[in-house]
Amino acid sequence: MENWKKFENEDTATLIKLFQSKAEEESVREGAFYSLCYRFRKDLLCKCEITCKRFGHDINVAEQISEATFARYAQKGDFKIEKSSLTSIDAAFKLYLYAISKNELTNYYRLEEKKKRGHYYDGSERIITDLPPLPNIKLCIEDEIRLRAIESLSPAHRAVYLTYKQHERNGCNLSKQLQNELREHLGGVKQTTVRGYKKEANDKVNIYLEAMNLTKELSDEEF
Repeated sequence: MENWKKFENEDTATLIKLFQSKAEEESVREGAFYSLCYRFRKDLLCKCEITCKRFGHDINVAEQISEATFARYAQKGDFKIEKSSLTSIDAAFKLYLYAISKNELTNYYRLEEKKKRGHYYDGSERIITDLPPLPNIKLCIEDEIRLRAIESLSPAHRAVYLTYKQHERNGCNLSKQLQNELREHLGGVKQTTVRGYKKEANDKVNIYLEAMNLTKELSDEEF
């Protein structure tokens, strides 16, 4: 992004106004944004290093938080000087960035905790619409019954059942991306419909397994 240098002599207030204005051309907004990044990145990184060190994180984490802070500002673009008690717009904007970085550090911590507990989705998860081929695999009677139960499900119920069985983590919903993809795959249904399909599919599979257990119990009683 080379055209940011065209804006490097503009004051901070002008840069913020240019970037946050949806009426400006995209090239102008990008130039203003990157100029803000270059102007405040050293100060923000220093602040992130101090904060991260306090929590036992190294410079690499500080750099991640710094980058995430500017990325979040790029998404939000909602700085308002009138909300600050400071008269200096540079000082006010720094505090604004610091507040975002604090939230991003919290997000980083939560993500790391999710990874430790196995509750992390990396975006590679995909909808599963059917079981893979199982050539020459000897299944126990319970797995055989479960397989037949799954095969008896409608395509929609089967996709919901298999996707959740593969990707659902204890205490953690499917990722938003995967939920959206699944709803679209089912024809743009609502999440309440997906939950209904999930319950119906689980109930049907459980009925098959309960029938198997009942048959086994009756067989045992005969002996």
